[in-house]
Amino acid sequence: MKPSLDTKGSAGPSGMDAELYKRILCSRNFSQQGKTLREEIALFTRNVATKLYDPKLLMPYINCRLIPLDKNPGVRPIGVGEVLRRIVGKAISRQANIEIKEAAGPLQTCAGHGAGAEAAIHAMKEIFETEGTDAVLLIDASNAFNRLNRAVAMSNVWITCPEIATYITNTYRKPARLFIAGGKEILSQEGTTQGDPLPMAWYSLATTTIFEHLNQNVEKVSQVWLADDATGGGKIRNLKEWFTELSCNGKPYGYFVNGSKSWLICKSDEIASLAREVFGDTVNITTEGKRHLGAVLGSENYKDEFCKEKVEEWRKELEVLAEIAETQPQAAFSVYTKGYRSKFTYFLRTIQTLEEHLHPIESVLFDKLVPALFGGESPDVPSELLSLNPKDGGLGIENPKSIASSQYKTSILKTKIHKETIIKQEMTMRKESSDGRTQKEIEQECRKLKENERKVRNERLVVPSHLKRCMEQAKDTGASNWLNALPIKDQQLDMNKGQFADALCIRYNQPIRNLPSTCPCGDSFEVEHALSCKKGGFIAQRHDNLRDIFTNLLSKICKDVEVEPHLMPVTNETFGFRTTNTSPEATLDIKANGFWQRSQTAFFDIRVTHVNSSSQAKKPTAKIFKMHEDSKKREYMQRVIDIEHGTFTPLVFGTNGGMGAECQMFMKQLAATLAEKTGEDYADIVTWIRTRISTEIMKSTITCIRGSRVPFRSKINDSNHEDFSLMNLVAGGR
Repeated sequence: MKPSLDTKGSAGPSGMDAELYKRILCSRNFSQQGKTLREEIALFTRNVATKLYDPKLLMPYINCRLIPLDKNPGVRPIGVGEVLRRIVGKAISRQANIEIKEAAGPLQTCAGHGAGAEAAIHAMKEIFETEGTDAVLLIDASNAFNRLNRAVAMSNVWITCPEIATYITNTYRKPARLFIAGGKEILSQEGTTQGDPLPMAWYSLATTTIFEHLNQNVEKVSQVWLADDATGGGKIRNLKEWFTELSCNGKPYGYFVNGSKSWLICKSDEIASLAREVFGDTVNITTEGKRHLGAVLGSENYKDEFCKEKVEEWRKELEVLAEIAETQPQAAFSVYTKGYRSKFTYFLRTIQTLEEHLHPIESVLFDKLVPALFGGESPDVPSELLSLNPKDGGLGIENPKSIASSQYKTSILKTKIHKETIIKQEMTMRKESSDGRTQKEIEQECRKLKENERKVRNERLVVPSHLKRCMEQAKDTGASNWLNALPIKDQQLDMNKGQFADALCIRYNQPIRNLPSTCPCGDSFEVEHALSCKKGGFIAQRHDNLRDIFTNLLSKICKDVEVEPHLMPVTNETFGFRTTNTSPEATLDIKANGFWQRSQTAFFDIRVTHVNSSSQAKKPTAKIFKMHEDSKKREYMQRVIDIEHGTFTPLVFGTNGGMGAECQMFMKQLAATLAEKTGEDYADIVTWIRTRISTEIMKSTITCIRGSRVPFRSKINDSNHEDFSLMNLVAGGR
């Protein structure tokens, strides 16, 4: 299931794109059909990875749509294969991940090594700065993936990595048909298929033979590869020999060096003059610098210019996002926290001087984007607080400048073993670093450093007095899940711009604009009053919405599920609590047979309490929830146990989205039972339930504040309005 969830992209010739596959394989709407299809795909994957088939049988599987990609200048042909092929390829590559990494070696960093590109960047930077290095040569290959010599690569993979050789042979032994719009087609006889996950591993194995040959035949050149991007560092004459050998030896493998796009970065003008004599015009020569695997390599001035251009590009994009946030704040917030902020991470981890140029990003984030999320005005909330994770009370809008240093140090530490292996040009990955630590120990240290940094940042944070209670309430279980939700309308997780801005204002105790001065009940209208006032029926609606959600979920796993069941009448029974409800009309919210124990009826009663009401404003939420749970138990538990022979669970929630201890246990049991029945992951289910409930509570809370408590009164004085009906209207229209 995971490979299908991770697969994206448009459809192949069959017309089924990744979203359609994902819906059929993973959606609850196709529970049995999805399970059957998953089993068939798993069987097909096992067979195609272990048995050789007649190529004609697999033609529909390997055929592609052909589309032109504008490379400006030039056009690159892209074959878009079937989504099924991408799913199967992901599954096989993950299964053979260890074997692929061992076969490709540490110098080919695209073979599945964690942070491989970062290791290559740090290693080549260190190599460039050593006294024995004159320059670094960045090689560009012409249309490398499409020109790979397929026959040679298939022959080599049987020797280097037989675990994937059968699948590669099945899918590349016969040329695929590439369909062109208009009814024409051509054959794909060389290269790999675009979008197929396994060819990246296959390509890394195909280039292994090339750089092994270079290591044996060219001395004193330190090289590292990321797919077809080769980089070498050393003396000028050695680099020339390496370049010539690569140009000649690479052709039989389908690797054609493009000298017009290859760059030699020299340390000084004197070295550049020598390079021009040695290389002539076969490559471009500079003393400034160039981009290297997405980062930058060269002089400090060039790095500064690169960083300024990159930051300016980000600033313009964030300003557009801030404009979007004015009309779609929840969508803009999700875009930034779920995706866009990760755009900074790679550069923060690979460019040490980037921190000095990030002030424009900080200004846009906290002067434009954050005010737009709050409805147009800057909140009275420190930016350090907003940068915290939602579970710690923040929004997850980090200032890139504040985390730049730690990100770079973490990257250096995490890639230490791989970097040292590249510098020493060893063909197998080292087991431990120069200081005796294994990769597992380094990973543990990175996690500890990250956690310690988070704790130190939280301890140093000075929280204003008006935000202290809000911060504590935001840490309750479930209280911040609505912030992490994607605005998916079908699952009712979306909010309009007013709801999202109001929700943020409630979370951080900010004034909510455009509220009436008095309530129809006669009292002064404030947020605290709105969340407790029963006029208008919004308090009951807040309760009923949660009841209906839980009833629907319980009906999927339990029998005899009922809303507002009447309890059996009390006859001669006596109870230990005077507050026990003995009314013959007593009802609870939900009953479900077999929830906690087979053949035993479980009763549930829901309460949503305003945690900041005048009577509870000074109490911690844990005590508030416990107080209401005990109150419900005194009222119903003994009656349910003695008369119904069932169980009673109070489900207590706060208007902040938090929940009591009994409710947390109920959620876990509900998610575990659903996971067992549906076969889905427990963590995904419990997260979805908490997010759905948290979002519903927040929407209901805002309705209590914004909803009209004045009943509608018609201004039309029509004496015959009682006789007016829809049928009369339809008849009159005819």
